[in-house]
Amino acid sequence: MSKRKITIAITGLNNTDNPGPGIPVVRGIRESDRFDVRIIGLAYENMEPGIYMEGALDKTYLIPYPSVGIDPFMNRILEIHGKDPVDLIIPNLDAELFTFMKAEALLRKHNISTYLPTLEQFEERQKGNLNSFGEKY
Repeated sequence: MSKRKITIAITGLNNTDNPGPGIPVVRGIRESDRFDVRIIGLAYENMEPGIYMEGALDKTYLIPYPSVGIDPFMNRILEIHGKDPVDLIIPNLDAELFTFMKAEALLRKHNISTYLPTLEQFEERQKGNLNSFGEKY
């Protein structure tokens, strides 16, 4: 069985006592026997420990925090994609979900996939909507 070649960009690379989920996601992907994977780390800080872990990432790029706004954030993502084409982005931090969800159409236009809920699904699961969510499901 031949492995499918895929390039995946992953965030959440802090790997300290309060780890970001990115490195465990990387490890899980690396263990797959279905993919010939190239993993690009997307780091918010140059001191995120995950970017220095030997064998974890094939390449790393710095990206701005989502709080800079959707346009500058996505411009950087697309700049990276232009240099190093990405098939899939897996955002791993709550703070970046809204930005990636708002930019889903733009990502899709550039053939970048994600695994994200829709904005409606995201809002539906907010704590303030828990009662109606429970009644509905």
